Amino acid sequence: GRNEKVKRIWVKAGIAKAIMPDALLFSFDVLKKDYDSIENAELCLDIVPISGHCNICGQDFKVEKVIGVCPNCGSADVDWSGGNELFIEKIEIL
Repeated sequence: GRNEKVKRIWVKAGIAKAIMPDALLFSFDVLKKDYDSIENAELCLDIVPISGHCNICGQDFKVEKVIGVCPNCGSADVDWSGGNELFIEKIEIL
């Protein structure tokens, strides 16, 4: 209904999207001041790492920041996947 209040919003953001968590949380706090339905809502941010497979040493790995090379052998011959997500995963209503 019209008077429903949002308790939490879960956002999934991949590392490759270069989201700055502090900036997103700050922006959400500013936005909350203009909308009664989210004035007390919490933004839960899930940062998704990038997965890589090195074609030289065979290492499978996940990285929390974009480095462009295999952390095991330093090769740039890496197949990358994931980390491109950016979506609202769930909204919890009071």
